[in-house]
Amino acid sequence: MNGELKVRGKKITMSTARNKKNIIFVIHMSKYFYISAILLFLAAATTFAQDIHFSQFYSTPLQTSPANIGNFDGDWRAVLNNKNQWNSFTKAYRTFAGSVDYSHKSLFTNDDQSGLGIVINRDVAGDGKFGTTQIMLGAAYYYPFLAGKILAGAGLSAGYAHHGIQTDRLNFGNQYVTDGYDPNRDSGEQWQKTSFGYFDCAIGTNMILRLKDNWTAEAGFSVAHPHQPHKAFLGSTDSRLPAKWIVHATGDINVKDDFWIAPMFYSMVQQKYLEFDIGALGRMNVNPVGLQAVYFGIFARTSDAGILCAGVQYHNVRFLVNYDINLSKLTSISRGNGGIELSLIYIYSKPKPLETPYYRKCPEFM
Repeated sequence: MNGELKVRGKKITMSTARNKKNIIFVIHMSKYFYISAILLFLAAATTFAQDIHFSQFYSTPLQTSPANIGNFDGDWRAVLNNKNQWNSFTKAYRTFAGSVDYSHKSLFTNDDQSGLGIVINRDVAGDGKFGTTQIMLGAAYYYPFLAGKILAGAGLSAGYAHHGIQTDRLNFGNQYVTDGYDPNRDSGEQWQKTSFGYFDCAIGTNMILRLKDNWTAEAGFSVAHPHQPHKAFLGSTDSRLPAKWIVHATGDINVKDDFWIAPMFYSMVQQKYLEFDIGALGRMNVNPVGLQAVYFGIFARTSDAGILCAGVQYHNVRFLVNYDINLSKLTSISRGNGGIELSLIYIYSKPKPLETPYYRKCPEFM
């Protein structure tokens, strides 16, 4: 031995080879460490999992509570939502949602209100494309008090949820060898299944106050997954989706002339996860025809983010965009970048038939 080796056509000394081997070993063990940390993080995230949720909770009525089905002025309402979160440093969450609901007035009494609706949620997270798809059907009914100035209602929704993951997109420790990562090497992982589904449901109540023409107020409560369905890729694991409890309140106050402000509060509790959102959305009415209103708002989510919102309403279409400014412990990584969220709400109202004015012909006496 002359103390030299040939590696990929290059001569290196034995001491250099030992150093490179040590470096490869350190990298190898580091990858195991990071993979272990990620797996521990995923385990913790599963233990304290939280549902799909949006910063624009005021633009996701059916996700907030099934009691909101049919709770709008009009006949049909269509809602689209999109949110991308943590894209500044990882492929974290991409969330899409849509809903359609129908509102019917005077079903049993002159001032009651009822509705039917459907909501679809879709979320994709991480490099493994962990996906969540949820389809829910629901109905709600409001009974009037004080000639319709107070409405008390309740709603129920039920449907199916499905989860899946693309394991071929994941990297595992067994696939890291001394030469680096080998995607063709067996991962050594045994997956019982890569997808599963379950029945899901939600219930909610809501109260609407319309005591004056220049202000209204609403407050409600809802619970999702009250039966806590089984949620796990391993059939032997007793992992359940915890119930999610929501309390929400909003108002609409005419401050002056064409300026309105809507203070809002939203609270969500799911196992050990607790969230509070508070803020206000201002509206300046511009023109009853064409560009009807301009929106701007500011919200805060406790110990997590500040949220800026802006938008417009053109005819029966309202478009809002908001940006989350990260204020949590991830600020050092995210540099304050959170995510962009978009919402589009379209309300259709049937044209009211023209009423012929009352006409009475006077009798002719001549």
